[in-house]
Amino acid sequence: MRVWRMAATALLLLPGGVLVAAPPAAAAPSPTATPSATAAHSATAAHSATATPSRAVAADRTPPVLVDVTVSPDAVSVAGLDLVPVTVSAHLTDDTGVVEASEMDGGSLPYVGLRLVGTDRTDGAELSLTAGTPQDGTWSATIHVPSTWNGTWEVNHLVATDAAWNRLDVDPSASANTRLKVTGTHRPAVTMRFTPDPLVGDGPLTVAGRFYYEDTGEGIGNQPIFFGSDNVCVEYLSEPNGTTRADGTFSRTYPKGDNYLKCVGIIRPSPSEISPRYIVVAADHPRVRPTITAKANRTTVRPGTTVTITGVVKPDGSLDIELQQLQGRTWRKVAADLTNGDRGAYRITIAPKTPGTLRYRVVVPNGDPALVGVSEVVTVRVSTPGGEPSPGGGGGGGTVGGGGTGGLPITGPATAPLVAGGGALLIVGAGLMLLARRRRPTPDGR
Repeated sequence: MRVWRMAATALLLLPGGVLVAAPPAAAAPSPTATPSATAAHSATAAHSATATPSRAVAADRTPPVLVDVTVSPDAVSVAGLDLVPVTVSAHLTDDTGVVEASEMDGGSLPYVGLRLVGTDRTDGAELSLTAGTPQDGTWSATIHVPSTWNGTWEVNHLVATDAAWNRLDVDPSASANTRLKVTGTHRPAVTMRFTPDPLVGDGPLTVAGRFYYEDTGEGIGNQPIFFGSDNVCVEYLSEPNGTTRADGTFSRTYPKGDNYLKCVGIIRPSPSEISPRYIVVAADHPRVRPTITAKANRTTVRPGTTVTITGVVKPDGSLDIELQQLQGRTWRKVAADLTNGDRGAYRITIAPKTPGTLRYRVVVPNGDPALVGVSEVVTVRVSTPGGEPSPGGGGGGGTVGGGGTGGLPITGPATAPLVAGGGALLIVGAGLMLLARRRRPTPDGR
């Protein structure tokens, strides 16, 4: 969801990737200002700056300057579900002033990113002005550090912009000691599983598991938790919407399952206005084997006549599908399409040219054979130029590509011609026998 939003929004960006900016002389919002009030202030200021930019802003070609970064305290000990506040601050200067601005993914600037040293695990926070002025001030954020942060973290990314949309994007760890040492003990953990596995179609899907402490195995009972689906797991601020049982177990059933991301976690305060933060979380995509319906608008046609095969794939979504035809003993791809993301519907058109009885099926391919979706077989009879369909198989319209193996075709000759031929032979044989009787000699030689 966010990747799509970033790609779409990128076409509308002002220089530097900024969507909203405050005027150069504008004071920072009060720390007690509400998000809506801050947004309204920024939007009004941006309109003013765009309509009548000052000469200083127009002449500014220099991004903000990072003076230093501090992490306070720089070492903490955290146990269990406790949280310890840590403040990350950046001293920034700029001739026209650093501004709060919206990034193309919906996040806010200035922003700091942190990384667990030696891994690709990251986190981050949006900064606000806590001292000084936009031209020379300190921008800070408070991060509530959990025990699951055990290890050494460093501030490895800082992004800021000014009123002229000049962008600062640096790695502070290259020139300053920006590390935070976290000693986490009695750390929580969580397991999660899906039932059924795989999910067939869009039937009910149950998410279940257990929260517990790693060192003792004790369940975390009666704990408020958050169940999420799709982009809600990683976007927007979240509140608990469930509770563990006394032994730390949990379960939730979604009446209509799908293949979107599912998550469950224990929430902690977020230093971002657009994404949740967790003490511990589990997230995964269910394994799904789609169900497919298939129907042809014509089942008996002349060669070259258009045949449309339609149906619905569940769960719905934009999925690649293949139309396959049974050729000999092998199912081969003869057409492809993409389902409608809103309803899971599809529509494939073919024009078979070779007379015969043709068999088709619709497939949702997957690298895991257990997750391949396959429809029932659709039969189309293509008549001979003289009228009636000829027996046996034949080629279909479309470009033949790769495919998989399917069931065995109906083999052997047609029975009607055999019966007719056998009857004719019997009649001829009977006639010859009668003729032989009439020519048989009599006992006296006559």
